[in-house]
Amino acid sequence: QVPAQFIPGRTGAGLLILNGFTFYMKNHQAHGKKQWYCSSRDVHGCRADVITYKGFDGRDYISIFRGRHIHEPPRLRQCHDGRYIREKDSSRQIPIKYEK
Repeated sequence: QVPAQFIPGRTGAGLLILNGFTFYMKNHQAHGKKQWYCSSRDVHGCRADVITYKGFDGRDYISIFRGRHIHEPPRLRQCHDGRYIREKDSSRQIPIKYEK
């Protein structure tokens, strides 16, 4: 049994985190199971997903991991208030020019 770990998401809904990758909850299934899609599904077309189930102790556990990620895991940083933010790739940032 692998316990599921969650972090707060930007919208207030929890995100599942597994091996450094984040997943959003897509479907409630029978018997307390939930299906989670990779958070990069829309952006990168990643088809990885996870099924979790509720254990007798009330905690969520990983049941099935399917697919393979076609991208690197997001770089997450925890803020002092407990929130997580995704760090942007520095190669995509536009430099700001300051004039005197």
